Amino acid sequence: MTTLAKTISARLNPMRLPTFIAVFLFLHFSFAQNFGVSSISKELLDNADAVVRLNSTNIVVSARDQMTVSEHRVVTVLNEKGDRHVQAYAFYEKNYKISNLLAIVYNAQGEEIKKVKKKDFLDQSAIDGGTLYSDSRVLLLNYTPVQYPYTVEFVNEYTTPNTAFVPNFNFLENYRVSSEKSDFSFKVDCGIPFRHKASNFEEYQVELSLDLNGLQCTANNLKAIQSEPLSPMFNEFTPNIKVALESFHLEGVDGVAKTWEELGQWMYDELLVGQDNLDEETIVKVKALVKDVDDPLEKVSRVYKYVQENTRYISVQLGIGGWMPISATEVDRVKYGDCKGLTNYTKALLSAIGIESFYTVVYGGNVARSLDKDIPSMQGNHVFLNVPLADQEVWLECTSQTTPVNFLGTFTDNRDVLKITPKGGQFVHTRASLDEENYQFTKAECSVSADRKITGKVTIVSKGTQYNQKYWRTTDSRKEQEEFYKNYWNYVNNLSLGQVNFTNNDKEIEFVEEIDVSAEGYLSTADEKFLFSPNIYNRNLAVPDRSRNRKRPVVISRGYLDEDEFTIHLPEGYVPETWMLPVQLESKYGTYSMSIERKEEGTLLYKRKLLLKSGTYPKEDYEDYREFRKKVARYDNAKIVLIKKST
Repeated sequence: MTTLAKTISARLNPMRLPTFIAVFLFLHFSFAQNFGVSSISKELLDNADAVVRLNSTNIVVSARDQMTVSEHRVVTVLNEKGDRHVQAYAFYEKNYKISNLLAIVYNAQGEEIKKVKKKDFLDQSAIDGGTLYSDSRVLLLNYTPVQYPYTVEFVNEYTTPNTAFVPNFNFLENYRVSSEKSDFSFKVDCGIPFRHKASNFEEYQVELSLDLNGLQCTANNLKAIQSEPLSPMFNEFTPNIKVALESFHLEGVDGVAKTWEELGQWMYDELLVGQDNLDEETIVKVKALVKDVDDPLEKVSRVYKYVQENTRYISVQLGIGGWMPISATEVDRVKYGDCKGLTNYTKALLSAIGIESFYTVVYGGNVARSLDKDIPSMQGNHVFLNVPLADQEVWLECTSQTTPVNFLGTFTDNRDVLKITPKGGQFVHTRASLDEENYQFTKAECSVSADRKITGKVTIVSKGTQYNQKYWRTTDSRKEQEEFYKNYWNYVNNLSLGQVNFTNNDKEIEFVEEIDVSAEGYLSTADEKFLFSPNIYNRNLAVPDRSRNRKRPVVISRGYLDEDEFTIHLPEGYVPETWMLPVQLESKYGTYSMSIERKEEGTLLYKRKLLLKSGTYPKEDYEDYREFRKKVARYDNAKIVLIKKST
């Protein structure tokens, strides 16, 4: 269905029109529009890098296995930062039929300067380098602007048999992008019930009309939103809509999704059953791995280690294989698989030794995103394995050759996920680390010389999410080590590394760094005195940007605890002119303490502790939080004056 024709007259149904009429209507509509920048209202230009003149998506489901999606998009790009918002591309696979693809580029006055037909779009793979093979491809508009502003009109219409995924729709797309007109329509011509979830419509005056056969919603003149530090996720406070069919089709397989339990049952029956078979030789081998082991967790650990040592991750996404794991037998033969294949393979190995586990669907990513419980549908972008033992829930990241058993890093922690069981789908919430468990302890012994040089031995022990940031670094090259520490201690000029040793203790789930480090000219001079910063190895100088007239809550997604203890040997013959007084800061966002003690003649003990508390705080608290961070930065950067000891 051509959305353009629908825009001209809501009474016309272009699905009933011959293609040449629909194309004529599109061209006539485009010609009639004023795409000149001068026609954009000032309120939509304010704080914007791009203005979406029209974003229209129309979806018609004519059968369980036939869905037509029509998109018409017009974007005026105001500057170089706005280029990424053109979004003139079309994904497709072998079962997708693109019936209409066209882009027209206009200058600032709205005059056509380029027309790009389907054959002139850049056709390339839509996969990354970690995918072995896939039938996913993308057609891209290949256009380099010669001046700003410019406007791109884009039309894409395609038909697909896969109705499991109805495209979501965002009425505002990103920060610094305004929208003149956004509309979304969804129609079911075959009587299949559907569900929808509309979010943040009232705040943005989005109009919604709904009946048994579909829905339509429209929004006009939505102003660009400025980003604010420590905000909620964009979709949490901007208008968007999700739609899902209760009966659907996916790559030759029919499915149902009235409830999450029912959807999970379909996934188990259609995607998993029969994929966990292993040959007898492999079963004998895996049983031998655990023959003398009684502890269930140790059994799980041995199987997991076997998978890590004998397989590697490679994505495979062809047809239903994009959603169904390749068989455990095949993974065992070729020694590779994607997240689905490796998770299913590990599940099969555990089953062979009598341990039950569950294939689990998740939105993986460093920002904790949950599956949306309100709308049962095919969701998620990753799978991993849940192993319920008698005394704990164990999680396995089967795609990783380095992640410890039962370690949930920032990619899968603290979110709602769906376990696929023989009795259907079950929601569980993955474990979240307490702020204090995201721990780093830095201990150092450092010598300061009269020629302004420092030399030290530093040991850093990291746990929790701080472990997650480092444990994979054991294979870093020397160059990568130098780049990392020069960035980590970027406030220290002329930094030089000596010996560097890493220890990844995957039993205790802690990462230990041992570094010999030195720096020339660390001390600055004033007359015959030295200025010396005692916090050599862990300054937190980050202060959030000012946020005037803040509109959204303050979100500290992950808290942590840092403790530091540095023994500092001063230059011979020098003493502090004055002592730093101990510091103790208390706030709802965290605590900070710092002290310097005299251990013996010429030796100081510097102690520091910073606890940052995760949580969501009212927008009015932002300046208080910012003041807390400013004080931390000031004390971390504080200097003492060293003078020659009088004789």
